[in-house]
Amino acid sequence: MRYFGTDGVRGTAGVDLTAELAFKLGRAAGLSLKPKRALIGRDTRTSGPALEAACSAGLAETGCHVFSAGIIPSPAISHLVRLQGFHLGAVISASHNPPEDNGIKFYSPDGLKLPPDAEQGIEENLDVRPQNGPLGPISPWDEARELYVDFLLSVLGRGWGKGLRVVLDCAHGATAAVAPEVFSSLGIEVTAFGTELDGKKINATGVMNMGPLQELVRAEGADLGVAFDGDGDRALFVTSKGEVVEGDRLLGALAPHLLSWGEISSPAVVFTVLANRGPEEYLRAQGFTVPRVPVGDRNVSLKMKRSGIEVGGEPSGHIVFGRYAPTGDGILTALYLLRALKRLGFGLEELVRPVPLYPQLRRDIPAGRLKGEILGEEEVKRAIAEAERALGDSGRVAVRPSGTQPLIRVLVEGPDEGRLTEALEGICEAIKKALARRSGEGL
Repeated sequence: MRYFGTDGVRGTAGVDLTAELAFKLGRAAGLSLKPKRALIGRDTRTSGPALEAACSAGLAETGCHVFSAGIIPSPAISHLVRLQGFHLGAVISASHNPPEDNGIKFYSPDGLKLPPDAEQGIEENLDVRPQNGPLGPISPWDEARELYVDFLLSVLGRGWGKGLRVVLDCAHGATAAVAPEVFSSLGIEVTAFGTELDGKKINATGVMNMGPLQELVRAEGADLGVAFDGDGDRALFVTSKGEVVEGDRLLGALAPHLLSWGEISSPAVVFTVLANRGPEEYLRAQGFTVPRVPVGDRNVSLKMKRSGIEVGGEPSGHIVFGRYAPTGDGILTALYLLRALKRLGFGLEELVRPVPLYPQLRRDIPAGRLKGEILGEEEVKRAIAEAERALGDSGRVAVRPSGTQPLIRVLVEGPDEGRLTEALEGICEAIKKALARRSGEGL
């Protein structure tokens, strides 16, 4: 597909993602999917209002009644589409991307992100004009935020948060409009920052920059730190000692307890190909099956739905609790973890301590429009094969084009850090040489 990646359409606002393209995407979604009622929301980016207006106008041109939720986390759109009878959801956000970027992603009536075939249908209708007909209305929907807050406060019960001290980093994104209120309403003592709804600062902290949260958790003597991304569909955590805990290790530690409490019905967790092998081995030793899927929480959700698995996620902090939500929800994940810790009577350090991690090295290489082609170059394939041979059966190599940014992402994993460094450098050098050669050829 030309426009859709692993999480909708993304690019630099006004350059790659223009108001014209947003209008065409909205119109094409209306023509392809034929929704009568659609719900749209956005994060705090300065380009958000214009792109939301354009996408809404495109949908309205097909006769769809568009309801605007304003600034709201993307999982709220997923939740409300499913429970309030909308036929389509749309979010204007570029998630963890920098402030100058923006994006559009769509949700089906069941709250799941649209599958690739539906996205393909939208692309095929980009230049199709509807037959003359009445324009659909565009209406503000002020109840959206309140309904989402009520859901978060009710899904795990009320009144259990007293005695917990938590620091929240809302990354100047959509969770700033919701998270502090939700946590405080549960009796949790909250220190929050990154709460200005300032799109120019979005993702300056949060999951893309954990340092400020680590420092404040230690300074405040908090039990836990929570970092969100720009649209609130994922969260990473900081222990009371300032250690970052990613999603795969958290799931490895939490899933056996969920099974023993009856909160999942089978010993199974869905991971992606980027998950560390340590949590997988820990779970398998306790009788769990751990299927892996390609990167993207959409792939996690789809595997869970098809296989009847109730929990899954990614190292990046997309965690899906299938009993409560069809997609990743950073606030829900944080509440789920905090309630579990309260029930267990100990901290996050103790929860994750038994779960081992293999050493990993990661690097992102800017690749521009060549990101989808460069891995097919012979010198790159040779470097990857050499790295895999050097690391052996105890190691792992994952090299892929980012689905959301113009990057090649390289990950190597294994017990020998010296070999990891050599493997990483070999792959990255081959990619850079191939990029330089292809660029010199004018491609």
